[in-house]
Amino acid sequence: MAFRFRRHDLLFVVVVTLVVAGLAYLSSRGKRPRPVAAACDVSRQKPELPVRERRGQCLSCHDPHQGAAVNHRLTPTHPQKWLDEKFACTGCHTISKPTVARIP
Repeated sequence: MAFRFRRHDLLFVVVVTLVVAGLAYLSSRGKRPRPVAAACDVSRQKPELPVRERRGQCLSCHDPHQGAAVNHRLTPTHPQKWLDEKFACTGCHTISKPTVARIP
């Protein structure tokens, strides 16, 4: 008995291919942490500072409950690694390069 390739078989293969391609695309994008703005105090930190002091400088503005930067506080969807006192925010977030104003 020979297998006949029918129209609904082709449709099934196309749908499966699109789903697999979509999942591959989404997994390759991933979530990348935003860089820290060059204007932020964190960008002027010295890497030799202890982690607690570097972390404290970040949380002075970005703490979800009492941070000074109300619009830039940590959201509930932020990974909970920041709760670990031994982890510096710059472990994930890079510091962006300062922008230079061009004079025309």
